[in-house]
Amino acid sequence: MLPCAALSGYKIMKIVIAPDSYKESLSASEVAQAIEKGFREIFPDAQYVSLPVADGGEGTVEAMIAATQGKEHFAWVTGPLGERVKACWGMSGDGVTAFIEMAAASGLGLVPPRQT
Repeated sequence: MLPCAALSGYKIMKIVIAPDSYKESLSASEVAQAIEKGFREIFPDAQYVSLPVADGGEGTVEAMIAATQGKEHFAWVTGPLGERVKACWGMSGDGVTAFIEMAAASGLGLVPPRQT
């Protein structure tokens, strides 16, 4: 932890928080919120910028919607075992780009564990 005296020359500290998700635990947005909450206890006067990111897998649609001020939509699709699955997709704020996440439609999370 930095001593407060080391930061005394700064008017406002800007902290950028850009995490990915914690697979099957927290979304990138939830991770960013938790990090910000902890940092605010130490640096309450800082300016915070939250930029959740994704690597193309779980959380990608959510991150892209947030980055473009887009909207979340849902569609019924065929899942990995041939069943109907309600999957999320996103549209950018300007209405030009759609975002899909294959994990939401046919990912391993939709396949039940093998019964032994």
